[in-house]
Amino acid sequence: MRDLKDIIYDEEAKGMKKILIALLVLALLCVSLAALAEDEITLQLNTSKVQVYAADDPYLKGLTAEGGTLPVIVVPVKRSLSLQVTVQPRTVRNKKVSLSVDNGEVAQIKGSALVGLKPGEAVLTITSQEDPSVSVQYRVVVIQALTRISLTAPSKNVAVGGTMALTPAFLPEDATRKEVTWASSDERIATVDGNGVVTGVKRGTVRITATATDGSNIRANISIAVTQSAEEITLAPEEVTIDVGRSAVLRATVLPKDTNNRKVVWSSSDESVATVNQGRVTGVALGDCEIICTSEEVGTVQAKAVVHVQQPVTKVTLGEAPVVYNGESAKLTWTTEPANASNPKLKFTSSNEKVVTVSDDGTITGVAGGDAYIRAVTTDGSNRQAYAKVKVMQHLTGVHMLRRTAYIDPGQTSSAGAVLEPKNAKYLNPNMTWESANTTIATVVPEPKAPNKIRITGVNYGETDITGITEDGGFQTSIHVRIDDWEKALRWTKDKAYIDGKGRLHFQVKNTSSVTITSITVECECYGFDGKPAEGVNPKDGSNIVRFVYRQVLAPGATTKDDTWKPYGGYDPEVAFKSMIVRINEFQIDNDWVKQIRKNRRPKTEYKPK
Repeated sequence: MRDLKDIIYDEEAKGMKKILIALLVLALLCVSLAALAEDEITLQLNTSKVQVYAADDPYLKGLTAEGGTLPVIVVPVKRSLSLQVTVQPRTVRNKKVSLSVDNGEVAQIKGSALVGLKPGEAVLTITSQEDPSVSVQYRVVVIQALTRISLTAPSKNVAVGGTMALTPAFLPEDATRKEVTWASSDERIATVDGNGVVTGVKRGTVRITATATDGSNIRANISIAVTQSAEEITLAPEEVTIDVGRSAVLRATVLPKDTNNRKVVWSSSDESVATVNQGRVTGVALGDCEIICTSEEVGTVQAKAVVHVQQPVTKVTLGEAPVVYNGESAKLTWTTEPANASNPKLKFTSSNEKVVTVSDDGTITGVAGGDAYIRAVTTDGSNRQAYAKVKVMQHLTGVHMLRRTAYIDPGQTSSAGAVLEPKNAKYLNPNMTWESANTTIATVVPEPKAPNKIRITGVNYGETDITGITEDGGFQTSIHVRIDDWEKALRWTKDKAYIDGKGRLHFQVKNTSSVTITSITVECECYGFDGKPAEGVNPKDGSNIVRFVYRQVLAPGATTKDDTWKPYGGYDPEVAFKSMIVRINEFQIDNDWVKQIRKNRRPKTEYKPK
């Protein structure tokens, strides 16, 4: 007999076994429930091919009636959408589905495609053939889609900073949604807003595209040129002075540099004063006016230049330039033509300011002796000019005659001269006035080009004085004049002229006058043994003429000495000659006056040995 302890143990074992069995059943039940859950069928529409919208998607506004909760598929009339459905889980044996719509007038199912028939709404139901209790539904909206969009613009161009609205036109007219989105091909050139308003940014060409928002993907585009309008015009020069009948050119610069239309329009504020043609301004009459340059495109953009039209000087004449002395001044005189010249002012310059300077008012000032030219040129731009030769003189310090006494025959004219002091100065005033004390004995006239030199003409026998006074300083000098037969003062003696046995020449001349003679000049024409001129006697010029001079004092009544005659101007004693003709050319009286004998009155002698 088992004891009580064993009985109790058996009973506890049986109870534990029941508990374990219950737990096992519970576990199996849970596994079964989980398996049932994993095998639940789901249907999912492939949205990579079909656009599915949430019921509250803003895109649907205006397309569907309000209040729906089903997701929405939009399909255009006469268009079809391929419906691809995924059935889960993979363990489902029959993955086929059934497609149906509740409004066959709006849409229909063809195979696996949803086809839009006419605008309206229907409900699409997708049902699992494995488990017909499993289905999903979509709200189908059939729309009349756009088939064409066209764009129009008021202009092909829009200015930088300007705006222009584009207008879209839609076909068909009964399209469900007539809306587009706008886009610019380059927003650096132009932008476009949601209303189709284009704004120019910078010069260039851009394409504006309008795309339908109804899902039809219909597009239209238009090319717009963004133009840079003129913003500023500058003129060069901004002020100009021109002569009547003359022209000047104004140059216009249109800014910015990339302005499309750079054309400008020119006008004059007073065409009676000046006209303008393509920037060339022509003076018409005296006066002032403005030349206006206006942008052809933007009439408010313009620039102005001031034009002064003047009457130019046509001729400048300088008066005779005064003689001016070193350190002294004088005023030039001048005239300008015409009398109504706008600006008759002249500018003066000196060709040598070391000789003479000139001030703005035409005052010349001597600096040093010499000649210089004063140039006068107009300042009105006409470039008319004139010149005056100015001689700057040095003041005289005195004057004296070169000879003390003049010995002149009646009817003869001889020259005399006064020496201006200082003697070696170059630029002295030679002007003098001369007067004879007795014009019945001698007359006097100054040399035209050298008025300090005179020509004295003997009138009758006698003596008188001729006096000269300088223009500068009033210095006075005089020469005594003796009128007599001075050309007869010398004569040949008996021996006259001859050649001795040694080939030496001998001349004997007697002073028959009352004055002392201090030199005599004779001229010999030499002839050879053949009677022809003995050329080469004078080695300087190769001629047959030689001169001899006697430089001894020859008192009245005295005769020259043979051995005191000297050749003068060239003589070759080695050239032989046989005969000669000798004439007395001139003589000097008392180392002062040189008396030249007129050719037809020269005392002559001949030497012709047999």
